[in-house]
Amino acid sequence: MSLLLVNLISLGLSAISLIVFFAALRKASRLTAMSRLMANQVASSANNLQKALAILQAEREICRDESIRLEARLKDSDRVRSEMARAMELIKRARLDLNEDALVAAAMQQPAAASHVAPPEVKISSINHFMTDQLKSVTPTQVAPFEPARPLPVFVNRIVRASDVAGAVL
Repeated sequence: MSLLLVNLISLGLSAISLIVFFAALRKASRLTAMSRLMANQVASSANNLQKALAILQAEREICRDESIRLEARLKDSDRVRSEMARAMELIKRARLDLNEDALVAAAMQQPAAASHVAPPEVKISSINHFMTDQLKSVTPTQVAPFEPARPLPVFVNRIVRASDVAGAVL
């Protein structure tokens, strides 16, 4: 009887081992299916990452091109700004020179009748440092006599006298 009991125990253990084997086989098949699914997801993720990398590289190229364009515009605007600064400096110099020339011309056109009065002192160095020696050596006696300025030029006076404003001749 012990042999029969041993066979029954052996048969029970074999059945248990077959059950464990089939359970492990089922778990392995699920694990294989999950690993395939995971491999597909990893492949699609890698594909998406490749697309994202390509998009980012294209954006980087666009940004680099834009930065090159912006740098070129900045250089151009700096050049224009420096040219404008130079032009403004030249305009300031010209305005100062014109103001100084006007002061010299006003000093040279002093009336000859006022020659007995002491001539006003004009600081030539402050008037125009670009004046020629001839202008510096001019004295008030060499200046033409002062003519009073007319309020309007001659041709304007003629036109005004000849015009008729509401029937009245001026």
